[in-house]
Amino acid sequence: MASSSSNQRTSMQISTGEDYQIKGRTMKLKEGHLTVQVENPVDFVSLAHHDCDLKTYLKYQDFKGYFNMLNGSTYENLVRYFWVRAKIYYKYAAKVEEDHLVLLNPSHAGKSREEMGLNKFTRTEIRSNIMGIPISITEEVIGKAC
Repeated sequence: MASSSSNQRTSMQISTGEDYQIKGRTMKLKEGHLTVQVENPVDFVSLAHHDCDLKTYLKYQDFKGYFNMLNGSTYENLVRYFWVRAKIYYKYAAKVEEDHLVLLNPSHAGKSREEMGLNKFTRTEIRSNIMGIPISITEEVIGKAC
């Protein structure tokens, strides 16, 4: 019986790419002090009863998936953990990152981000991590969720 447990397969995928990094907090607020609004369902039946039929407009604008997502599962602890470690990464932050590398290694002066070993700056994003796994939210991610 003991040997059967060692033969069990797992569905967990192990990434061999970038190392996980546990990030520190970016705010003094503790996770427990954040209030997560778990759901705010829209009662389309009640709205239609009061002559406010939004369902037709939302269907036309293809927002049905968005409202289904809003009314779906919310993992409050993960949401809190994400936001107390979140940073806005934008053009100025990218420049500061480059300048910091040049200070540490002056031979990087005049090189591109890629030559310095940094990712190319393409857009503003909210960066954080959960259990060391880097996560970013961009306008594109929000757009796809709709």
